[in-house]
Amino acid sequence: MNIRKYIVIFSVMLAAWTSSVLAQEYVAIVCTGATGMDYSVQGSVGSSFVWSVTGGVIVEDYGDSIIVDWGNVPGVYDIRVQEISNYGCPALPKSGKVLVSAPDIVLGNDLEICQGEIIEIDPTGNFYSYLWQDNSTADSFLASTEGYIRVEVSDQYGCLLSDSLYLTVHPLPFVDLGPDTSLCGTEEAFLDAGQDGVLFNWSTGEGSREIKIYEGGKTIWVEVTDENNCVSYDTLTVIPCSPEERFKDMPTAFTPNGDGKNDVWRIPEVEPFPAVVIEIFDRWGKLVYRSDPGYSDPWNGISQDGREMPMDSYYFVIDLGDNISEPIVGTVTLIK
Repeated sequence: MNIRKYIVIFSVMLAAWTSSVLAQEYVAIVCTGATGMDYSVQGSVGSSFVWSVTGGVIVEDYGDSIIVDWGNVPGVYDIRVQEISNYGCPALPKSGKVLVSAPDIVLGNDLEICQGEIIEIDPTGNFYSYLWQDNSTADSFLASTEGYIRVEVSDQYGCLLSDSLYLTVHPLPFVDLGPDTSLCGTEEAFLDAGQDGVLFNWSTGEGSREIKIYEGGKTIWVEVTDENNCVSYDTLTVIPCSPEERFKDMPTAFTPNGDGKNDVWRIPEVEPFPAVVIEIFDRWGKLVYRSDPGYSDPWNGISQDGREMPMDSYYFVIDLGDNISEPIVGTVTLIK
């Protein structure tokens, strides 16, 4: 047992405090949980002593001294002693106060943040020292990773107390709108903000998980909030339709020989343009074919008057019918 000894700051043989005692507020200052505290007085030979304490337990009584274990509740407590002479005459009891001290530290409840956030943990109260779990000594702690946060603080008397909490770091909701895209004519696309969200806020004003987008240059973003109130963002750019870019790899040859393969000049690139009209001219500039709007029946090498056109290169003009785009021009080769 580690015993700290205190001489009680009064003499049971004196009827008044000494001037040095008057300058002191407490008999002793101990920390909560202190054990083996020894308090003693000086009395007359043959006297006996009656002790009492509040807030602690007398674990040993040797007459003119006692050993006290103090509890874990901070406060100011009384220690009292009365001398009884060997003739059975009681003296006036004397008492003093013991300060059982501890810092009042409360970190609070466990905390939750989202990935990428930083939270400052600032213990309430003024303490003389701080020691965090990473051995830092600042009066607050910045945390961004999951785990236990612990701090031990001391008060002006050197008494220590610690507290801890658990910090949970939630991952951000996953959202990926995909690469930037280009839409032309009547083309449309669905954008999906992902399954992690419970709230969706689109730049278009919509609040559903999926939205439909159409042709036209624009930037679209979405804010996704999950059940932990964590937020992610993503952005997609709809690139303005460029006919030159769209038709740069269009088919430029076909073989109308009746074998069922490549017998017509099929142009997938025109599908989003329901008003498209395609005209075919021979090398002398004579119109040999003009489609109906939409090009639903691709050219099969037959002229407007029903003649099979010979193998040759033909000049074409594609009018997308959108009143915006310039006509697409070039040559297509009829192979036999």
